[in-house]
Amino acid sequence: MSYLDRYTIPVKGLALGEHEVDYDVDDKFFACFEESEIKKGDVKVMVHAKRLSSFIELDFDIEGDVMVTCDRCLEDFPQDISYQGSLFIKFSSLIQEEQGDVIYVDPNEGELNLSQYIYESICLSLPYQKIHPLDEEGESTCNPEMLERRWPTTRRKKMIRRKCLGKKSRSYLTINS
Repeated sequence: MSYLDRYTIPVKGLALGEHEVDYDVDDKFFACFEESEIKKGDVKVMVHAKRLSSFIELDFDIEGDVMVTCDRCLEDFPQDISYQGSLFIKFSSLIQEEQGDVIYVDPNEGELNLSQYIYESICLSLPYQKIHPLDEEGESTCNPEMLERRWPTTRRKKMIRRKCLGKKSRSYLTINS
């Protein structure tokens, strides 16, 4: 039995009406996904399932924190995540492709593994740029030694000055001293 098998929901035997299912996502979960940018995490997944005669509506509420690598200093830090989304499971004996938030399942299928959807939802909730948060005084909490190695002092000052002046250009990453 695979570790990810615990993230399944019954489809065939699910009674009509509303149901609640909770999952805990931990380090072992993320280890099952090769090449994952998330190595550790503590995430709570609440699934509200509404079974009707022809389909099942799943509403997801995902919250917690995951360890990611800072894009600026390359040090790991905890990133809070939050995601709300819906997934519809429609029954069809014909093989059909998934369409956005709709999955087609054979009516004789016993259960549906939600681990891939949960993983992708967590990844989509990450910010585009993952950097350490600022402290109470508005200063970066990035590793200063690593910043110095990656961007020498004069180059870093130009980068910060350009950001503070409100330049929308991303060219500050290529400024040479």
